[in-house]
Amino acid sequence: MVQETTERFDPPEEGMLPGESIVWSRKAGSVFWIMFCGIGLPMVGVMILAFIFPAFGEFVSLLVLGSIVAGFLYILASYINLRRTRYYLTTERIIEVRSDNIRKEIPLERFTGRPISQFIESKVMHLENGQPIYRIRIYDPTSDDMIALKGLDENSARAFEIIGETVECPYCRFDNTALSRQCKNCDAVL
Repeated sequence: MVQETTERFDPPEEGMLPGESIVWSRKAGSVFWIMFCGIGLPMVGVMILAFIFPAFGEFVSLLVLGSIVAGFLYILASYINLRRTRYYLTTERIIEVRSDNIRKEIPLERFTGRPISQFIESKVMHLENGQPIYRIRIYDPTSDDMIALKGLDENSARAFEIIGETVECPYCRFDNTALSRQCKNCDAVL
């Protein structure tokens, strides 16, 4: 099950596990529909109000205006939440952080020895400056829960390809995750 907590995570000062290090980190990207609706809703709203006011009167126009304002505030709140979201891939877990609080996390040990292709869904959402922008969903192998990473570039999408791979410690033969820098059994440098 994806653990949902409100534990603080502000590396390197707070939230890191002993021996954990950050492999990859990225701020959430802007989602196309938020930008499109944030610009389009006010423009379309003005045109709708220009038609509704003479046809239906002041009361109906105020109701429509209220709906347009509520929609715009929802879009603005979604944008602010997205901009406060950051994703981390560490040597121990995948973490979604919002305002320095952990929202979701999946320990990497759950993927050990399993092909990551079973648990990751990558989709190109749109192009930005000719480059693909991805949405990646990573499903927890022990449950149906998932973490959705939005607005990622191609390099960020590739960072998740080695999650399920293992590296054998040359000293004690312990299988560690491919992202580990130290053996979890004998603390040798990998």
